[in-house]
Amino acid sequence: MVNRPSGMLRVFFTLATFGINLWGQANPGHPELQDLQQRVRELEEQHRAMLRTLEELRRQLMQRVEPAALAGQSDLQAPPATGGSTDRESAVRWVDVMEGESRMRFYGFLRTDLITDQGRPDNSQTPFFVLSEDASARGRHAGSFTLHPRLTRLGIRYAGPGVESFGSAKLSGQLEIDFQNGGRESRQVIRIRHAHFRLTHGTFSLLAGQSWDVISPLFPAVNNDTLMWNAGNLGDRRPQVTASLEQKMGQGQFLLTAGLGLTGAIDALDLDNNGFRDGEESRRPNIQARMGYSTTSWVDGRRAGFGIWGHRGWARSTRLAGAHTDFPSQSAGVDFSLPLHDDLAIQGEAWSGRNLSDVRGGIGQGINTQTGSAVRSRGGWVEASFRAYEPLTISPGFTIDDPRDEDLPLQARTRNRAWYIANRFKFGGSFIVGADYLRWVTDYKGLLRGVDNRFNLFMQYGF
Repeated sequence: MVNRPSGMLRVFFTLATFGINLWGQANPGHPELQDLQQRVRELEEQHRAMLRTLEELRRQLMQRVEPAALAGQSDLQAPPATGGSTDRESAVRWVDVMEGESRMRFYGFLRTDLITDQGRPDNSQTPFFVLSEDASARGRHAGSFTLHPRLTRLGIRYAGPGVESFGSAKLSGQLEIDFQNGGRESRQVIRIRHAHFRLTHGTFSLLAGQSWDVISPLFPAVNNDTLMWNAGNLGDRRPQVTASLEQKMGQGQFLLTAGLGLTGAIDALDLDNNGFRDGEESRRPNIQARMGYSTTSWVDGRRAGFGIWGHRGWARSTRLAGAHTDFPSQSAGVDFSLPLHDDLAIQGEAWSGRNLSDVRGGIGQGINTQTGSAVRSRGGWVEASFRAYEPLTISPGFTIDDPRDEDLPLQARTRNRAWYIANRFKFGGSFIVGADYLRWVTDYKGLLRGVDNRFNLFMQYGF
């Protein structure tokens, strides 16, 4: 666009100068000759000024485009909840969208899962336990196969200008969706995973919206949507307001997080069946807190960390269940992650509590509706991660949720556990193939146990 007009102008000035010189030779001393020569010189100077202006505009435009292109080359894989890849290839990039001090960044992945079960889980795509093999319980000699793209994910991260009213605190936000929210297999329904904003000022930050629970911050590698919830892993996503303080301490970082969340966001408990969640009828939010410490380990600068956490919740019914109308909920737990070698690490959690159905504990059983008593439970999980060679990581593990039998009615689930091994093949370009096997067993009170050998193969391409 710049070169073509400038070339034409050069030809024009050359021809004009040549014509004037010929005319000057034919008409020496003509009074208009000097005026024509002066006008040509002025036009040439204007032409050079226009070229300088265009060059400056081009330089400024390149300064705006190049940082966006470089930002698109940064690590932009999806959140690490399920152990996603961080490999990037230069051929495919999402660039930042910038306006002033604001910035948006797109991320996500395309994914397809193929799953086969030899037993009968409660749901073939989002399982929490295995159905009993008793003749009366739908699980006898049953298997299944399913294939779906529902875990395909799209997210936007936002970083905005400082908020002067809050001491120029930095503003950021996140919106993340997938398609695991019901509907037919060719008409899947969008599900909001995360929708929150965060204000950060120095070491303090405030989050408001839907995000992960404060408790139980780690995740097993398998069962990629339900994350072994109700089988040993606690926590989920819920609407909440949380505050965090992160402070350097010695060679590591100390983190304190506490927040208020919506009780009933997960189990939607409504014992009196009046259309109002019992957590909301308590007129109190649940309270969650975690205190953690992480530091650089002796293994190639990788981080090691541990934390202690717990929650307290309330629910109220207008109708008696047993002799009770109030149903408190509470938990206490620990988490740890420890690198042992350049190619080996271990992580896990342990917990105990009562009335834990709203935080994915007690195998989804919070209240014994016959007696009105809270179901006490304990559990946890442990997982090793071994890099066999550069593209392959193998993660064996064990997870268990073990409610107290005496708190449960007949035919309730008394223990839910699984041995598993997860394989992740990272082929580069953010293309991952996963192959998981789970030996899953659920025990029942007065019924035969349920057993499932579950195989999950998936392919995932991140951006």
